[in-house]
Amino acid sequence: MIAETLSLTRWEWFKLRRRRLPWILLFVSVLLLQITFWSAYALFRVGDEVTLGDGGTASVSGAFLELLAFPNNAVIGLAISHGFSIILIMILAASLTGTEYGWGTVRTVLTRGAGRWQLLASKLLLVALLGVGALIVGTLSMALSSYIASLTLEGGSWVAESADWAEVARIFGKAIFGLLPYVALGLFFAVLTTSSGAAIGLSLGYAVAEGIVIGILANFDWFERFSGYILGQAVGGWLGTTGGELFVGGGGEGGFDDAAVIGMQPEALQGFLVSLAYIVVLSGVAFWIFQRRDIAGAKGE
Repeated sequence: MIAETLSLTRWEWFKLRRRRLPWILLFVSVLLLQITFWSAYALFRVGDEVTLGDGGTASVSGAFLELLAFPNNAVIGLAISHGFSIILIMILAASLTGTEYGWGTVRTVLTRGAGRWQLLASKLLLVALLGVGALIVGTLSMALSSYIASLTLEGGSWVAESADWAEVARIFGKAIFGLLPYVALGLFFAVLTTSSGAAIGLSLGYAVAEGIVIGILANFDWFERFSGYILGQAVGGWLGTTGGELFVGGGGEGGFDDAAVIGMQPEALQGFLVSLAYIVVLSGVAFWIFQRRDIAGAKGE
């Protein structure tokens, strides 16, 4: 069963790599990251101080240089790449499965002996692996840009004095897990609608609607008790980008020791469990529908 799933995953990649969509999405992800970085860098050069997550400030020639040095820039690159990859990975997950219905290739593959469970699992695995690849490419591009930017600042260095290499691996693992609920969401919409266009629309619609709902309900005190169960808030709690400072504070007035994304332990645990529940429920329902629904021929979408 595992061997068949891996074989189908390899075949899915063989088909997908010849399409423009994944490469366009990867290019857009890196482009958005670079725009974000260089826009922030331009603002930093204009001012003499950088505002930190704990409300303090740091001089451009001091703590800011630590942010540009490796591996601190890799940690920040992972956080930013994850934010951009969420939308792009949902589009890819929805398109990868939805277009197969439109072309009628799902029925063709199944009639040749491929199991339904293995086929859908291969698509889920492939999109997850592509998400990992997008995080790596985004992080490397961030590290390269940070190095170039550090050359323009006096005292810039490639490796930070307070380098914490284990932090990179920890945040990388958390970022990978943080993508999985969105992969499951895109796959769920594709199986539910059997249409790539409808699945992409629903995925993007959910992302937009979630932001609007949170913005409205955040004004009510009771919403705080339920906000942690919303997908975006749960993933943010797991990554440490909600409910706390973005960067580790400390090390004296207006400074910090480590440039790392953090999460309050209770929020991180709750975020992990809620995200895991979304993964299990969304993928479980998608597999259940896919196993029991009749597969029609090409729809011409």
